[in-house]
Amino acid sequence: MFRKIQRLKQVLVTHFLTGLQGWMNGLFARNVLILGMKFLTATTFLLVIFCCTVKAQYDAVPDSTLQQLLQTTNNGFSATKLDIESALLSRHLPGEPYFDSLIKNITAEAEASRNRPLMCMAYNTLARAYLEYSFRGMNGEKGQQYADRCLQIADEAGLDEYKTAAYIAYARYYRRLSQNNKALDFNNQALALATSIGDDSLLAVAYSSMASTWNNLSNKLARFQALLNSRDFAEKSGSHTLMLNSNLDIGDFYLDINEFEKAKDMYSTAIENGRRWGYWLSVINGLRYMGKTFIYQKNDALVLSYFNKALALSDSLHITFFKVNINLDMLNYYLNTNDAAKTLAYLKSTPAIMEFINGYGIQDQLDKLNGYVYLSKGLYDSALYAVQKGAAAFYGKEGLAEKYAYTILYASIYDGLKKAPEEKSKLLLAKSYADSSAQLNLQKDVCERLYLFFDSTGDYKNALLFHKQLNMYNDSLEKLGKQQGLLTIEIENTNKRLVRQKQLEAEATRTRNNLEYMGITAAIATVFILMVIFGVFKMSPSLIKAIGFFAFIFLFEFIVLLLDNQIHHLTEGEPWKVLGIKIIIIAFLLPLHHKLEERVTHYLTSKAHHLRHGLYLKGNKAKDDISNRGN
Repeated sequence: MFRKIQRLKQVLVTHFLTGLQGWMNGLFARNVLILGMKFLTATTFLLVIFCCTVKAQYDAVPDSTLQQLLQTTNNGFSATKLDIESALLSRHLPGEPYFDSLIKNITAEAEASRNRPLMCMAYNTLARAYLEYSFRGMNGEKGQQYADRCLQIADEAGLDEYKTAAYIAYARYYRRLSQNNKALDFNNQALALATSIGDDSLLAVAYSSMASTWNNLSNKLARFQALLNSRDFAEKSGSHTLMLNSNLDIGDFYLDINEFEKAKDMYSTAIENGRRWGYWLSVINGLRYMGKTFIYQKNDALVLSYFNKALALSDSLHITFFKVNINLDMLNYYLNTNDAAKTLAYLKSTPAIMEFINGYGIQDQLDKLNGYVYLSKGLYDSALYAVQKGAAAFYGKEGLAEKYAYTILYASIYDGLKKAPEEKSKLLLAKSYADSSAQLNLQKDVCERLYLFFDSTGDYKNALLFHKQLNMYNDSLEKLGKQQGLLTIEIENTNKRLVRQKQLEAEATRTRNNLEYMGITAAIATVFILMVIFGVFKMSPSLIKAIGFFAFIFLFEFIVLLLDNQIHHLTEGEPWKVLGIKIIIIAFLLPLHHKLEERVTHYLTSKAHHLRHGLYLKGNKAKDDISNRGN
């Protein structure tokens, strides 16, 4: 045993000192090399798996834990630290002291680091944090300023991926301003740059932003195509976050076109995969959107069921901000039922909503709600006082639909007070908001109200005018319904075309792989034939051993390659199972490899040349037979 160990050491030293000839002549060294290569591969694989699994899913980490992680990350500014700060930013609102302090810290650390990629990453994070709430105050402008800084640094440093991120931020900013053509222009620039870079994750985000702009432009088919492209690139990137977001986005699209079952399919997929991958924020959002889908289907029991499931999951994660979002969903649900009493009861039973409303400065929503409550009770003076109190805030907003709803509430109160001139004024104002919004439902609704108002006041000329407009909008909505059916057919055809395209691509891939397998098989067979010929004609033993070494490596690696597909199918691609099965296969193949290689090379270097004499004898015998027949 001691001699074997000494021999192993000697061979290894020879390998490092004399190069190729030494390790080809030493059987032990060759096997150690093979085992070392396989161990290195397995170790690297384990390291990759470890790095992929230990990355924190910050969306499922409570605020207190995130803050502790942030305090312990004191080794300078890094992407990890920025991820933690970004997660904390997403749970607070612009204007809150903690939000503002995080913004200052991130800005200071980014500038102090002088690391251009990190600086771009930081400013892009800050732009997204403000643009998320661009509908309030100057948040949109602040987001644009941080996007400007990101673009400036990226342009100077040649960081095209962050230039793309800045363009996407600009598109979001201009969508909020309803400057959709300008947003589309930035989307096209982002997409062109992402395509030139060739990064699948970046392309997925660029197409997702493009889909949002097409939605604002009411081009549903273009939006759907962009969403499908986003999903394809998300799947190619392997990013769980992007894949889950894509499922939710496509679900929203189906919800918009009233394809409720398909929407629920997409949300269910996001919930299932989110649970499997541990992305709990996607699970919560999936449950929320499932609840919203049932609102459209008038299934109150399932609406509350899914909202309560989302609340229960948020409670288990101990993340307050998630609960506030779900509480707001439920508040909107009660508001849409037009049952003011239930809405107020829910508000009183949920203090977190009142804290949010007061902290975020949207008390005007409470004034609107009180206006509905007093109106339903016939207390018109109190209702008028409530809506007048919140009027300045509501009419200062950008949303035309919100202004329309508030104005209609005003008109309803004046109707109760029997103040026809004021009611007429508010209805005409509502008509202007409806026309500006170009939403047919609002235009139809206000024309119907104006027709009934003028008919009741005896102004039949104006009543006839608005009745004609009412019929026109009814016809438009009917045509839109037919177009909706055509859109559904187009979407189905697009899906079928994509399925056929994927089938053709899969068939082409199988054909190409089969040709490659045949080529590899022919190449391995050729190497073995050459090795046998060299043995028969007694070529250099070192050359035969070298060819045998590589021939058997190719053969056994080819066997593992053939088993790969079956292994992944059997294990569903789960890394630890794949690794376990491959270790078992290697444990079986390695000694077999050694034995076969040893025996074949021994035979070819010591005995195969005797076959040549048999070939010569057969040749001589054939010559003798020919000569005998000639005689």
